[in-house]
Amino acid sequence: MKIHVHIIPVDPAQPLEIPDKPNQPLETLWHYTTGQKLQGILKAGEIRPSTSHLDAGERPVVWFSSRPTWEPTATKCSVPGKLGQLITAKAQDGLVRIAVPASAVPYTFQYVHLVAGTTPQTCAGLILAGLEMGADPNDWWFTPHSVPLSLVRGIELYDFGQDQWRALDIAELASRN
Repeated sequence: MKIHVHIIPVDPAQPLEIPDKPNQPLETLWHYTTGQKLQGILKAGEIRPSTSHLDAGERPVVWFSSRPTWEPTATKCSVPGKLGQLITAKAQDGLVRIAVPASAVPYTFQYVHLVAGTTPQTCAGLILAGLEMGADPNDWWFTPHSVPLSLVRGIELYDFGQDQWRALDIAELASRN
């Protein structure tokens, strides 16, 4: 696998020029999460930017992936592969993915230091950690804004027995909260 990740350098003397929308041929992006986290998303009515593990001065973002299979960096333990997914699913009430239109998520990973203020050192750490888990940083997308449930195209739970994603009824889930 060949991975090309470009971090765009910032000149503090120049104004930031962040494109409104990088070239984006995708139709759908997924927010990978767990059953426990899904309850909070449904209650809030939106996917909110994550405030955990931020450096001083860094702004929170909501992470998405173009990967149609489980995003390895969403695994909640340091065990890569299927075993890590099983451990995460058992501890956190399943693996969930939330589909949104790609147009709702404007930025690729290469812009995270410009938009969120993530340091180059942290960017490098994210890349290395992701690669160790089996991820491809070219799949990573983000937005600094909450994503309302009205934009959600579908919510799916991973069925390990059938080895496939199974659609959940959004209206039924929302009525439980």
